[in-house]
Amino acid sequence: MVSALFIVPVLVSCKGNGNILSIGKPEFVSEFPRTGQLKEIESFNLNEIGLRSVKVVDTLLFVDKAGVFGNIGNAWVIYSLDGKKEYGGCMRTGNGPGEFPYSAPYVSSCYFFNDNDSLFVHAPNRNKGQILELNITRHLQDSSQAPHPVIETGYMQSNSWAVNPCGKGKVLITQPNDYLTGFQRLMYENDTVRQLAVTRDIDKATISPGGDVNLIAKVVRYDAAADMFVEAMLYLNQINIYSADGTEGKTICVGKKLDDVSVVEKTPEAERGRDYISVSAWEEGFGAIYFGGTILEYQQRLVNDTQIQFFDWEGNPKYLVELPYQASAFDIDFKNNVMYVINKAEDTLTAYDATEIVQSMRN
Repeated sequence: MVSALFIVPVLVSCKGNGNILSIGKPEFVSEFPRTGQLKEIESFNLNEIGLRSVKVVDTLLFVDKAGVFGNIGNAWVIYSLDGKKEYGGCMRTGNGPGEFPYSAPYVSSCYFFNDNDSLFVHAPNRNKGQILELNITRHLQDSSQAPHPVIETGYMQSNSWAVNPCGKGKVLITQPNDYLTGFQRLMYENDTVRQLAVTRDIDKATISPGGDVNLIAKVVRYDAAADMFVEAMLYLNQINIYSADGTEGKTICVGKKLDDVSVVEKTPEAERGRDYISVSAWEEGFGAIYFGGTILEYQQRLVNDTQIQFFDWEGNPKYLVELPYQASAFDIDFKNNVMYVINKAEDTLTAYDATEIVQSMRN
């Protein structure tokens, strides 16, 4: 059964006005068909610090680190899947060509693809309005290889909340409206942008003028094989999924009722819900890290437990994992049945046997 963490609402004292973000009629999840305890793979050991996110691509394990402002160096480090061999680093912060002025993008939000027996990545450089391409395979052979722009556009502004490459020449751009009261989800292609038809309703959801637009912010991920986006809301108890062509999508909620934005706004900041932390996507479906306590409990680590909820692309619940710490990012190696999870408090990356999770996602 679903933990009580889901079904005890944080926001109970205010009356809302029906200001919710939903793609069509929301679907509610009351339980997950399978739950389990994770078994750590003790032979895995990776000694990096400042971990932000992790990504499994083919036979490589990418980790990216939160650098200190002004530091110059590689933000991503590439390892073998067992963590025992370091192949090198890439995505430098700095002011030179192919470098990121402030910080490199999260590795989990970038677009990886294979072409002519080489692995490539498209990474957004919002401050310069660019999508940079790097031939990872060639870079590992010659570290002097640097990313180069393949898209340069004024549509991708530095104030964009999220920029998600999703194919050669395509980018999903999330931008605040002119009044900083809501977000627009725009698909960039051939130097034009268009609104996704399926997200028009949730694009209309707004906060009060002068309020904190972060209340309706989200973490967005894309999977090329499924050609789908998933976005997990940071401060609302819901997940939105939609196709890249904008023709279909839905909203799912683990609980009985969607959070009302007007209620969240009226709630003191420390008492507001801190819901989803991160999300990862694969051909088989997606998983999202859920906290479910208040912002105060999250920030001061008064509650450390988190969950990882797994779904297929139809929004059906598949598996639930409970962790005794605040997880901040994760990814799964579906070939070798291994899940990598970042422990935020201890700044460590742990590998777990994910056999049951993988089986559930594929059934």
